[in-house]
Amino acid sequence: MELIRITTYNDLGRYEKEWSAILEENDNTNPFIEYEFVYNWWRFLGKDEKVEIYAVKENDRMIAFCPFQSEKTWYGYILHFLALGDANYMDLIVRKKDMDRIIMFVFDTLIKEKKRVVFYLHGLLESVETHSKLSNYLKARNMKERYSRIVTPYIDLKNITYEDYMKPRHKLHGLDRREKRLRLLGDVQLQISPASEINQVFKLHQKRWKKKNDTSGFSSERKQAFFKYLAEQSNGKLRVRLSTLKLRNEMIAFTYGFACRGRYLGYVLGHDSDFDVYGPGRVLVKEKIKRNIDDGFQKLDMSIGYEPYKLEWNTDSDYTRKTIFSTNTFRASIYRYFLWLKEKLISRVRKYYSIVIFRRNTIGKLKYYLRNKDKFHFWEDIWKNRLQPFLYERKQYLIAKLTVSEMKLNSHFKQITPEMVLSMKGERKETLQKIYNGYKGYYATDENKAFWVNENVIRLDDIEVVENLKKKTIYIRDWENENLKQILSFVQGKYRPKYIFVHVNKHDKKNIQSLESNDFEITERLSYSRVLGKKKVKKDVEI
Repeated sequence: MELIRITTYNDLGRYEKEWSAILEENDNTNPFIEYEFVYNWWRFLGKDEKVEIYAVKENDRMIAFCPFQSEKTWYGYILHFLALGDANYMDLIVRKKDMDRIIMFVFDTLIKEKKRVVFYLHGLLESVETHSKLSNYLKARNMKERYSRIVTPYIDLKNITYEDYMKPRHKLHGLDRREKRLRLLGDVQLQISPASEINQVFKLHQKRWKKKNDTSGFSSERKQAFFKYLAEQSNGKLRVRLSTLKLRNEMIAFTYGFACRGRYLGYVLGHDSDFDVYGPGRVLVKEKIKRNIDDGFQKLDMSIGYEPYKLEWNTDSDYTRKTIFSTNTFRASIYRYFLWLKEKLISRVRKYYSIVIFRRNTIGKLKYYLRNKDKFHFWEDIWKNRLQPFLYERKQYLIAKLTVSEMKLNSHFKQITPEMVLSMKGERKETLQKIYNGYKGYYATDENKAFWVNENVIRLDDIEVVENLKKKTIYIRDWENENLKQILSFVQGKYRPKYIFVHVNKHDKKNIQSLESNDFEITERLSYSRVLGKKKVKKDVEI
């Protein structure tokens, strides 16, 4: 056997048939080692990454490929699989029957050639035999192996029916309720979208991650061309499937996924943050599962990670390893030990989702402010809106009730429609939240100055108070936006209530007088305080 080093993607292009033939014979379902992914990753993203793909030649034909990146350092060399950070899984491209001898030949040759070398191999699935074959080799060579592992949830589609699978999950995080309220906004459909919509996907992803710590860089300027090119390809066993959830033809959620020989891998999932409360990502996952079953996929791979939604949807779990080993020289051993400690720490931290959220959200916001420091105002953005309320905050509200004795029916308001909300720009998220919470909005001339009616609850979101209403009772918020007498006349004709509730700031003398002049009576006093993040609400009922 002969080891041949391939150092340009043009040279790799000569071996496409041999590479693909090996994977076809293995019935490979790992999209990241398909020729189309590796070649184009190298072409778009790996030009400056010191890629070295080692091909094994035997009897004038290529029988294996080892996709590495190499770097020379103070202790010798480090070799790791290519596309670290982009490819969730990686492996050697070799026929199963040749695995043992290829591993022995390749690593023996590289160690002999480089003398001091650390191998840092990410993405080795435990369901594939490579990791065990590699462990056997290292034991035979008396070399120490260290590895970390991360859960890799998946859904075994071939052994489930959609109806049975969904029974225990219909009410997961209020999925049924959220989906029902989402569909009240208009027609909702899952679509397999063409590559021409990829720019909308990038835009949605950027909006979602603008103030978050995005480690994937999926929609970064550097990577867009690569992911767009893959989406445009229709040949080969690796295909990009762009699944989108659309509301009235507006994209509100997406998955950028890979299909490979019966396996679907959800690579990136995202949704429009305006619709957070409706859970469009969960609705999309639900619809995608059904579609994948209908399309004959055997496995829906949710990719690596401890995100709660993955562990709620999966039926089974695999594990993905990062394997670290080195030659037994002193300097290489020291660096190998350092890498292992680093990976051990990271793998433990990842299991604590609160830490992951802190890194993603809090650190992400800090980075956003630093990147946009010219638009950043410490007093407004940090002190007034965040630090001061955390240290000390006090709010006092009054709940007032009107007992309707006679109907006054002489005013008219227009109703806020879903179409109007979806076309809003400034406060769309807040308005969508109100509709989700059961409010109906009305306005006279300006929809941005609407008042909102709720037939179910009194809800004061800023102090986290919710009180249920009895029948023939309504609650009005933002009533200050319109003439109160006209509002009362309108809602009496529209809802025929016996009682009408509103709330007002205790220190707002003008609005309190307005309520009293319209025969409202104070029924409850609410006092909210927060000291060093600890919240307390006190209620005093007027008798």
